[in-house]
Amino acid sequence: MNDKLDEAKRMIPKAPVPVVTIDDDAALAEFIAGLAGCSWIAVDTEFLRERTYYPKLCLVQIADTDHIGLIDVLALSDLTPLAELLTDPGIRKVFHSAEQDLEVLYHSFGEMPAPIFDTQVAAPLLGLDDQMGYARLVDALLDKKLPKGHTRTDWSKRPLPDGALDYAADDVRYLAVAYQVLRTALDAADRLDWLTGDFERMVEPDRFNVDTSAAWRRVKAWNRLAPAAQQVLAQLTDWREREAMAADRPRRWILADAPLIAIAESQPARDIELADTPDLPSRTLERHGNELLACVERGLARPPEMLDPNAGPPDEATRRRIKTGMRALTRAAEAADIPPAAVASRGDVAAIVAGRRDGRLLRGWRAEVAGRAVVEAVETAQTDAAQT
Repeated sequence: MNDKLDEAKRMIPKAPVPVVTIDDDAALAEFIAGLAGCSWIAVDTEFLRERTYYPKLCLVQIADTDHIGLIDVLALSDLTPLAELLTDPGIRKVFHSAEQDLEVLYHSFGEMPAPIFDTQVAAPLLGLDDQMGYARLVDALLDKKLPKGHTRTDWSKRPLPDGALDYAADDVRYLAVAYQVLRTALDAADRLDWLTGDFERMVEPDRFNVDTSAAWRRVKAWNRLAPAAQQVLAQLTDWREREAMAADRPRRWILADAPLIAIAESQPARDIELADTPDLPSRTLERHGNELLACVERGLARPPEMLDPNAGPPDEATRRRIKTGMRALTRAAEAADIPPAAVASRGDVAAIVAGRRDGRLLRGWRAEVAGRAVVEAVETAQTDAAQT
């Protein structure tokens, strides 16, 4: 794919230069009116979530081929024009590594900013590295080195520190150009349509609707617990997640993982036993002691089963089949000049070994590039093993 990319890079368009900072409703309406007729816009967000459960949107950067707008959402009283722009089905929203941007915009406006294009997802289809950061992508495509800094900026404070708005503007200035280069190259390679399914799945709202009953997966040591303790942990983490959401506070502010694990293991039945839990703040004991004991009771009332029976390490035969599938994946991906990690993960291959045929490796372009080859290799290995 390098020839298609090199050809597209020789036709690099100019980056938009004029920047306007938008901090009142009239300016927002004027800027958005100026985008009328655009088929796409480059979008980035700056937000804060260190002290909240939900990310707090602070700044939205938008660029087209000619203009850059830095929208100070904290200074505006009516964000309706912005919401309508971002959810307009006739305008494609271009992001780089869209996951967090999609989350904050979805929770801010209650609707997904669809349709989208993610340059980080698209780049590997042209032979570039998987999961490239924005600065590396800009350097690779545009031979432009972006200055570092402002990664720890508190975007909720006003006025913003010197240079912060320049940094924010660059996040969409070169994204707008990178998108045009990638799109031209992908179109020339007949791979532009490959991304349609990926981008549609990325904006499914269910991806950002929290399932509190599965919050135990966030606790790293959950699978080291006995089955009964795992059931208690599931009740505790479900309670913590709901509390964090209701208070809009980080879950660790409600209760850290260490005392959750300790309670799941010790399974106290009375206040005096709960009070012996290491690292359990006295204030939490006073405010939520009864709720924590109720979680323990509910967990112990459930069958003492593992939360995820497939979470443990595979047996030797399964490991061999996964290895066979990974080799087939690597060969097929490299033949298509795509990094294997951009096609599928080891977990995707393990799912095929386990007999599942509904994963992403068997959908769309991934099935054509590598999925069928992986299935054939795995099934051949299983047949050979059964015959020996």
